[in-house]
Amino acid sequence: MAQERLSAAQGARAGGFPSSATSLAYYAMLYAARAALSEEDRYAKTHSGVWNLFGSSFVDSGRFDRGLFDESRKVQRAREAADYDAAAVSAAQASSVVALAERFVTSVRQLVGE
Repeated sequence: MAQERLSAAQGARAGGFPSSATSLAYYAMLYAARAALSEEDRYAKTHSGVWNLFGSSFVDSGRFDRGLFDESRKVQRAREAADYDAAAVSAAQASSVVALAERFVTSVRQLVGE
């Protein structure tokens, strides 16, 4: 699911749909975090639960880059603003979020040995 959302985010960015690209990129990161947690039989029901559990499981232990995690977690606010408040997202902002998602998904793949 993470890779599917990432590919969709890249397509939305290229197609000129920055709000959709931002939302899809966020979900790519969320699903990647969930996948990493599932590899250790750990699960959370909410978005914030996933981020908190991912942080305590992988970031606090030094297995995942704290800076990348912190940056990725902040995207939730932008995604919510785009999805629920119809906030405008610039092409530059969307490109930044999609690039972040690419780094996050790649790092999670390395974390789980894929």
